[in-house]
Amino acid sequence: MNKKIVIACSKKWFLNEPKIKKFIKRKNIILITERKKLKYKFLKKINPTEIFFPHWSYKVNNIIYNNFKCICFHTAPLPFGRGGSPIQNLIIRNFKKTPVCAIKMTNVLDGGPIYLKENVSLSGNLEKIFQRISLKILDMIKILISKNINPKKQTGLIYKFKRIKEKNSQIKNEKNIFEIYDKIRMLDAENYPKAFIKINKFNFSFTNAILKNNSIMCNVKINTSKK
Repeated sequence: MNKKIVIACSKKWFLNEPKIKKFIKRKNIILITERKKLKYKFLKKINPTEIFFPHWSYKVNNIIYNNFKCICFHTAPLPFGRGGSPIQNLIIRNFKKTPVCAIKMTNVLDGGPIYLKENVSLSGNLEKIFQRISLKILDMIKILISKNINPKKQTGLIYKFKRIKEKNSQIKNEKNIFEIYDKIRMLDAENYPKAFIKINKFNFSFTNAILKNNSIMCNVKINTSKK
């Protein structure tokens, strides 16, 4: 395989998956993990056939996606669920599974035509969900490299999610034990603000939740509140 492939990823947890580690060691794979290295001049020099953005946290210059085949990934039943924090927003809405979509990158956020969809379960904590998503993305990258697939325009009702902010991590207005469990697990991954309860000057944050017999067992960390 002589064609060159670029994978632009800013999230370590995606790259730490053993199967993905092995895949990106291929000679024709160029990995970019820093924003400053994703430059048009560099890409023009190596002339990749595809640029994949499995988990990229930065805006991509339109000169790049207008001149190269750029494919990004979004976990939601598009066009429902464009925008930020799709996993959390889907769990809040009681989704049990969702497609991971491989999308042609355009100037419309999460709005490009779709190459492939693969379903993943939304059970377990966020870290486990990320692992499933990462492996599905790897499978789709392999398919897209080997086959010439024409993307299909998104159809249906467009619904945009709002990004979950740190203040939304507080357990405050949940109606039952299941909603509390979902809030804990949907934020339980590295670099995410954990679900917490504030009592006086203390924050009680929760991880590793297990739901059993209408009870939650989990780890608790207690810190003095910053406010």
